[in-house]
Amino acid sequence: MADYLYHGSITPGITSLHARSRLHGMDQLVVYLTDSIPYALFYIWDTSRNGYIGKYVTGGFRDGRAFYEEQFPDQLKTFYQGVSGYLYRIRRTGGAQPVANRAGLFSHAGEAPVADVICIPDVYEALLEYEAAGQLQVLRYNDQSDTRKAELTRMIALFIRRSNDFANDPEQQQFMQKHFAESWRLAHEQAD
Repeated sequence: MADYLYHGSITPGITSLHARSRLHGMDQLVVYLTDSIPYALFYIWDTSRNGYIGKYVTGGFRDGRAFYEEQFPDQLKTFYQGVSGYLYRIRRTGGAQPVANRAGLFSHAGEAPVADVICIPDVYEALLEYEAAGQLQVLRYNDQSDTRKAELTRMIALFIRRSNDFANDPEQQQFMQKHFAESWRLAHEQAD
């Protein structure tokens, strides 16, 4: 068992992490942590660069290893190249509980003091290093079969339709139109 858990952020100078996220399916506020550095790196998200305040993370864990599945060409590079941020290390204590049905993910209620911080000058380059070391699997869109590419496009189109084109969230609407143009087109073709 690792001695530390990690939290990725673009925000510098954090000395203590505060519970601000809702625990999946619950009303409880928690800090999300992970025992995987590559997975924590996904959460170093530059809102101003990516044009979206939410974090659009298409990864998780398979067979004990972090993975990232691109849903459009060069997604990983688009979102993370040139982005700098911080990995906050938190001592693993009894306060951090595994999140049900989410391998590698932990929740911590209340305040989690930061033990130390690792500066990440370029998140994309760091992710490539973890991929080369076998600690991260990147499923690149351009390497997928035509069948899988079509599945991804349809999946995002369905998400767009079910979300009513993000009519109540213009920021996410623009984000989806920019990065998922083919899915956006398909969502509207099927609506006609």
